[in-house]
Amino acid sequence: MAAYFSPIDRFEYEIEVKKSRFIATAIPLSSTDALYQLQSEMQRLHPKASHHCLAYILGAPQAPKAAGSSDDGEPSGTAGKPMLNILMYKNLGDIGVVVTRYFGGTKLGAGGLIRAYGASVSELSEHLPTVECAPKIECQIRYPYELESDIQQVIAAVAAEELSASYTEIVEKTLLVELAQLETFKAAILALEYRGVALTLEA
Repeated sequence: MAAYFSPIDRFEYEIEVKKSRFIATAIPLSSTDALYQLQSEMQRLHPKASHHCLAYILGAPQAPKAAGSSDDGEPSGTAGKPMLNILMYKNLGDIGVVVTRYFGGTKLGAGGLIRAYGASVSELSEHLPTVECAPKIECQIRYPYELESDIQQVIAAVAAEELSASYTEIVEKTLLVELAQLETFKAAILALEYRGVALTLEA
């Protein structure tokens, strides 16, 4: 799986199509909650706008953890889906986009809407400041307390991201490991398997 790109920060870009304004706002995304909050915010900021359509990708666009879109009252398939298609085509992940539309008085038709919403996200992507992201996989490890130091060395060696930790009778951790580092990580963990370490990879 190849690297992909994610927004560095919130970014907004506006285009005009036949006097209709299309304001595209992108944010880095780790959960859909933030995207729906953005949609609500845009509704408050632009109460006279006719639609606030959205699209999002969580994870890498080649194999997303989740992806979706909403037409927010536009004819079905004319807004959210073309927005999502552009995000995938532009190799963008961990991203949410809301496009706010002000109707300009001229109906665009289904084809015109598809082109306009797609163009809005495409133009946004051309100017969007991004960071390159390495694809990652979620891993769960379980091990006895006495191996904490050894495990921390392994985690540091592959620069894994710790998502959660539970300390009961044993230690259980959920990690994000870059795919490029996965074999190194697995080899290091398997070398400790005889001492009670168990590894589970996300399906």
